[in-house]
This record gives sequence, C-alpha cells and structure tokens, in this order.
Amino acid sequence: MITPLDAGTTHDPGKQGRAAAGLPVVPVFDGYRALAILGIVVMHTFLTAGAVPIVNGGLRATFVWGTFGQLIEVLFVISGFVVYLPTVARGGEFGSIRGYATRRAARLLPAYWLAFVISVLLVKIAPVSFPFALPGPDSIGIHLIGMQTVMGLLQQNFAIGFGIDGPVWTLTLEITFYVILPFIAAAYFRRPLVGLLIAASITVLFKLTLNHLGSVSSFFGFEPSGTDIPQIIASGGLQFPNWAFSFALGMTGAWAFVRFSKWTDADLLKRRALWVQIGSAISLALFAYLVGDRGAGIAGPAAPNLARSPVPISIGYSASLATLMVATALGPQALRRPFANPSMRWLG
Repeated sequence: MITPLDAGTTHDPGKQGRAAAGLPVVPVFDGYRALAILGIVVMHTFLTAGAVPIVNGGLRATFVWGTFGQLIEVLFVISGFVVYLPTVARGGEFGSIRGYATRRAARLLPAYWLAFVISVLLVKIAPVSFPFALPGPDSIGIHLIGMQTVMGLLQQNFAIGFGIDGPVWTLTLEITFYVILPFIAAAYFRRPLVGLLIAASITVLFKLTLNHLGSVSSFFGFEPSGTDIPQIIASGGLQFPNWAFSFALGMTGAWAFVRFSKWTDADLLKRRALWVQIGSAISLALFAYLVGDRGAGIAGPAAPNLARSPVPISIGYSASLATLMVATALGPQALRRPFANPSMRWLG
C-alpha cells in the first residue's frame, strides 16, 4: 500500500499540512508541474525571439507543437488531480469550503495580482517597448476577478493580460474549476467514471460546436460576420468547456491512484502500472505526432489549440497523457525518480 509521502523536502506548507493530516502527497506531480512550467516559459521565450519555427511543415515544427505546444494541459490535469485528491482520500468528504477557498486564493491570487500590477506599470512607464493602451477600469476589473478569458470570447480584440501577459488566460479556467469543484466533489466521488464521461461529453460538444460554428449559429438564428467567426473559434479554444475533460481526467486519476494504492501486492501493482505506462506512452506519441503535424501548418498563436480541433485527436491526446501521468505515479520507482527527486520537487 502507498502511504502519505514525506513532503518536508518541498518546503511547501500546503504539502506538509497534507502529510500531517494523513493525506497523500504524490511527489511525481511536483516534477510534472516543474517540467511543464519550465517548458512553457522556454517555448514562449524562444517563440518571441524567433528561434523556434512556428510554421514550416517540418519535423521541428511538428515536434514543437506536439510537445511543448501542449504542455498547458499537463497543468490542468495536475490541478484536477491534486485539488481533488484530498476528497478521494477522505472517502468523498470535501471538507471545509471556507478553508478550501482560502487555500486556493492564497496559492493563486498573490502571484497573479503581482503580474497584473507589473503589466499595468509596463504599459505606463515603457510605452516604446510595450505600445499598448493603458487599460481602463472595465478591463482592470475583469482581470482583477480573473474573468479575462471569458471576455476574450465575448468582445473582439479584448487584450487578455493587457496585451503583455497573454498566458494569464489559464487563470480563468483554474478559477472556474475551483468554483465548480465543491458542488460536484461528493457526487463525482460516487460515480467517477460517469463524471468523466459527462466531462468528455461537454468537451466534445463544445469542440463540435466550434468546428461547425457557421452551421450551429445559423440553426439558432445567429449570423456572426466573417471576421467574427475566426475570433470566436480562436477564443473558444481557451474556454473552460474546451478543457473540462482534462480537469476531469485529473480528478478520475486521483480516484484511481487512491484505489490502486490500496493493493497489498505492491510489486504486482508496479508491474501492471509499467505496462500501462508503456501503452499510454506509445499512444501519446502517436497523438502528439498528429497534433504536431496539424499545428505545423497553422499560423498564429492559436495554433496549439486549433491543432487539437479534431475531436478524436484531442480526446485521445488528453486520455493518453493523463493515463501516463497516473501510471507513472504508481509505477516502478526508477521511472518516478526523474520527476520525484528532491531537486525537481523543489523546482516544482
């Protein structure tokens, strides 16, 4: 049986508190977080510097969009897994909503608001380097509450992150997940596979709507202009329903981790997890190639999301990725070590 793991080397009060309360701490997820964020930062830096080919149809572009271009999903799976894991470990008991909200806000908002203030200051004090309009009260208010991604769908050319810090679009999704979770946590625990199926249906229907936006809008008597449709499709790829399956995969992964951790035959568990690792890694490599091949032929910053617009490719990629992540957490120690070593956990 896998017991709660020592969190002392992470210098993270949250993990130390979990361990003290007898809740599982899964070190490999610290490593996943570290590598995902590092890869995202490196990719954005290289793209801005022009050092990475955005579109050329070659193998380099295929590799970039199929791997680095999809790392954001790792963070969504991690959120679903880590935030839901205590509920699973407590047998479906969610705990104090006030305490949960306080922890989530403390972990998310200070860094976000700091980036928010820095972005506004850059627009004001360095107009040559950052030639953007100083945000008005409405834009500041929307960003302050973290709803900038939703507004990006509703208002054409809305400057997410004031045009400087575009990656803050992910914060809207995280906040949405945090708000929804207390209302569904207990029911999801009772039927985790049904919950996963519902989330998959939401994502599939949303993607199909975006893929056939013209026909769907005509059916409902709404006729967006030719310039609005590309903007709606691009912004739609950043909305929570498009990623609901990823968060749910993390939640169901937490349920599976706790359930399989109770096996008394640890060696058998590791052997079977290894086979799952191998199968999911092969599957992920296939879907990564398909995503990357599509992304290499798409111009613009929306390429990573548009590359996943075909439903089978998107669902297959997400399922393969999450399965590999959870199987690695349950698998042989040698294959966990690259993610769970102290240095990687500290970085995470």
